[in-house]
Amino acid sequence: MSAYLRKEVIGNATLYLGDAVTVMAAIEPLKAAALIGDPPYCSGGFSEAAKRQAKGQGLRSDTLREIEWFGGDNMTTAGLQWLLRATAVMFKRHAASAGSTVTFFCDWRMVAMLAPAIESAGLRLQAMPVWDKQAPGLGTGFRATHECMLHFAIGVPEYHTARYGNIIRSPRASATTREHPTEKPLEVMRVLIEVQTPVDGLVLDPFMGGGSTGVAALGLGRRFVGIEHDPAHFDTACRRIEAAGRSSSLMLGGGAEAA
Repeated sequence: MSAYLRKEVIGNATLYLGDAVTVMAAIEPLKAAALIGDPPYCSGGFSEAAKRQAKGQGLRSDTLREIEWFGGDNMTTAGLQWLLRATAVMFKRHAASAGSTVTFFCDWRMVAMLAPAIESAGLRLQAMPVWDKQAPGLGTGFRATHECMLHFAIGVPEYHTARYGNIIRSPRASATTREHPTEKPLEVMRVLIEVQTPVDGLVLDPFMGGGSTGVAALGLGRRFVGIEHDPAHFDTACRRIEAAGRSSSLMLGGGAEAA
């Protein structure tokens, strides 16, 4: 039985429909410069019971009606710790070098639990970049205006630009145009890719969602491998990445430099 349900090769991108850990264990080593992923946050409550029973985790009611529950976000803390540690262990098999890096988006409430679990895979915590959304989210009191990222390296990290600091400022993806409930802006993904990968380097995203990492990677002249377990989101990613590949080809064909 195959480790994945579908495989699509779209230009410089290879996309797998299946479970992240299972697919990473089965495919040939990728020699990836970086893993950049946006896993489930599991932040629907402050107790484990609340997380399992959480109904929305801050999503708007119309979004919830559209998507019901987005996959995996009612895991317990232990479940998410296991998933990210297993993903990090598998990435060591796919890393291009000891300088390859790993970056996971992370809710602030989970930082203290997830960072040690990922470190236990043999990675070194290097930094915690922050995405400044430039406007507060839902709620009262000190409303969240940011998301954290946990950034690791297998050994001494290899970086490819010094243009950016650890605060990445970009508005959220527009609710009227986004194609995934937790879609990350391309501006944020481009910064992460530029810092961690060389031109023509390979980016791995084991929690691909709607494909934003792949769209940004192709636009920057990188190669991409994405894994997604939800068939609907996988189809969205295929369509978006195919369109991004066509756009990149037109730019290069017209003599313009890649973004």
